[in-house]
Amino acid sequence: MKILVNDLKTNPSMDLVCDFQNEIKNIDDIININPASIHVDAYFNEDELILSMTGQISMVLACAKTLKPIPYQIDLNASIVFGQDEDADYVLTDKIDLHALIFGEMIAEKPIAVYHPDASDVSFEKEKSPHPAFADLDKLFKKS
Repeated sequence: MKILVNDLKTNPSMDLVCDFQNEIKNIDDIININPASIHVDAYFNEDELILSMTGQISMVLACAKTLKPIPYQIDLNASIVFGQDEDADYVLTDKIDLHALIFGEMIAEKPIAVYHPDASDVSFEKEKSPHPAFADLDKLFKKS
């Protein structure tokens, strides 16, 4: 959803429902995502625009070890500054793509890896047995 900055001056507060199903098609660790309800407030300060976004995003992520589904929720709470200064997050233009901004914030908040409770039992390598000459020494270390 693209919005004009001039429209934000007359209507600085809005509620959006964002569906990210198309965006997650190429993201391997997100299995599913529910439509997200996001509240956006716009604040103008001299030559800057500050967008404050809050909302909750529910998704299902894949376990990093077992690929089992894990429900996960992100509580989005972000402020993005648009302006011409170096301190701004983005350059202020006439149009702002809110959908892309919200998706970018969500991806930044998503953990790199999540683990299912069953993942602690998963081992990808067989335990190596020591050389027969050191077998007694290995038993001694395993007792400690």
